[in-house]
Amino acid sequence: MEKTLKLGDKDYRLHSSLYTIIDYRNVFSTELFSDIKKLEKSSVKKEEDLSTVIDTIFRIIYILHRPFYKQSYNDFLMSLDFTLLSNQGELENLTNAIGEMLGTFQKSTPPTNK
Repeated sequence: MEKTLKLGDKDYRLHSSLYTIIDYRNVFSTELFSDIKKLEKSSVKKEEDLSTVIDTIFRIIYILHRPFYKQSYNDFLMSLDFTLLSNQGELENLTNAIGEMLGTFQKSTPPTNK
């Protein structure tokens, strides 16, 4: 699956496939879906959980963007503006893109009349 995500003034092409799982493990030495489960269980109210949530979200976006642009994770993070974290709409776009790309949730569809 491919999708373009707009963050700030930049467009990021994203691609997901079965290789995404392997690439995530190879780059970060942790399992993608285990990290997603940790996200679901974390409390954003705790400061240490917030930094973990932010790091995990951007790790996932990095891996999804990586097929199109080879750069280190640190360089990827350095290219993002810090104000992104204070923009609720941008953060919702990030999480929605992750859910769509990895199939962790599906958009709701209106019920059909039978």
